Amino acid sequence: MAKNNKVNNPQEKLNAAKRIADRARNNTFFDNFEGFIVRSFRWISSFIDKIFFTKSYAVVFALLLAGLLYFVVNFNDNSSSMLSSSKTLTNVNVTARYNSESFEASGIPSSCEITFTGDAANVNNAASKSGYCLIDLDGYTEGSHTVNLVATGYGDNVNIITSPSQVQVTLKRKTTAQFDLSYDFINQNSLDPKFILGTPEFSTGSSKVNIRASQDTLNSIALVKALIDVSNQSSDFEVEAPLVAYNSLGQMVDAEIVPSSVNVKVSITSPHKTVPIKLNISGEAPVGLALDMVSMDHQTTEIYAAEDVLAEVNEVYVNLDLSTVSSDTEIIQAVVLPSGVSASEITMVNLKVSLASASTRTIDNVEINAINNVNNYGISYADTLRVSLVITGSQNNIYSLNANDFYAYIDFAGLELGTYDLPVKVENRSDAYVVIEVEPKSLNITLVSGD
Repeated sequence: MAKNNKVNNPQEKLNAAKRIADRARNNTFFDNFEGFIVRSFRWISSFIDKIFFTKSYAVVFALLLAGLLYFVVNFNDNSSSMLSSSKTLTNVNVTARYNSESFEASGIPSSCEITFTGDAANVNNAASKSGYCLIDLDGYTEGSHTVNLVATGYGDNVNIITSPSQVQVTLKRKTTAQFDLSYDFINQNSLDPKFILGTPEFSTGSSKVNIRASQDTLNSIALVKALIDVSNQSSDFEVEAPLVAYNSLGQMVDAEIVPSSVNVKVSITSPHKTVPIKLNISGEAPVGLALDMVSMDHQTTEIYAAEDVLAEVNEVYVNLDLSTVSSDTEIIQAVVLPSGVSASEITMVNLKVSLASASTRTIDNVEINAINNVNNYGISYADTLRVSLVITGSQNNIYSLNANDFYAYIDFAGLELGTYDLPVKVENRSDAYVVIEVEPKSLNITLVSGD
């Protein structure tokens, strides 16, 4: 049976009619839009054809395109030229211009800081130049002045700011004074210690120099020295030595020294003599032990020093601390040089140390001597003129000794008339090492007039 599509309800009929009308309007809108698109495309196509294929339109289009390109290029150039940049240089040298023959200047900085601002290319170009800061004091007289720092040598295409921008400079009139000339040897560590430097001889024949500076600077100068370089010298030499002024604190003083250097001759000698190497023993051996023997592989050495020092030095020493020795051993010890001795042919000595059991022995009736009795006082001993010595050491050492191997004495240096309790001192004049105790340790003595 066929379906009945008939609509009986009036409202439904009305709604159906509205839907049909809406579809009709939509179809009309799309048809109109499609027609607009087609007409626009045809117009654009026709316009392009006219531009490219019609001579008059093509000329106009070419002019417009050239103008556009010109605008774009110039706009980019102008934009780039308007880019600003800055750069700062530190430790820029400062130069002062003034009459240095007549004036001494103070307050001038050694360096300053410069900041460039402007076009990036110009800033980079200026910063690459070797310029400086100038303090122009031409025409200024004695006194304190506030002066501008001017950056010089960087060109005029950038803006330049200096820091500091101004400085306070003081000009003082110069005067001349004469000073004694002394000397210092420098770089002596490179000179062979066997060499002795003589007294320098100045070629000018004078030991004085002139210094030109302000009076305040002259007053601060304590001494003037010629600095003589002795690097790697081995014989008499001649050298041009620069002159330097110093204040009382040993600081250099900036002043004009006339002349600024001096020719100097220096002699080199190598005084020396042979002296024995002695053993200096300290400390105590372990309990129950004593030093029996010490042998050294060198007995003498050649020492180098000035003549006056050599005259006073008759021996050098090697130290041995017994407290560090607990059994027979070998020790390498340095040769100890007295003050003023610059070098020794032998610098190290090999010691062979032997220990033995400790023994004790007494040596009686050792005579007492008097030393340094420069006033020839009479000596009254309240007790005895002899002492006993208790010696401790190895048997080999103590039984090889007698009273003649020891020198007992009392020292009267610096004493006046009167009664004193004076210690008895003993010197071991043998090569045997022993520990010595004296009995009695001191004596009551009266010094009387020797008349």
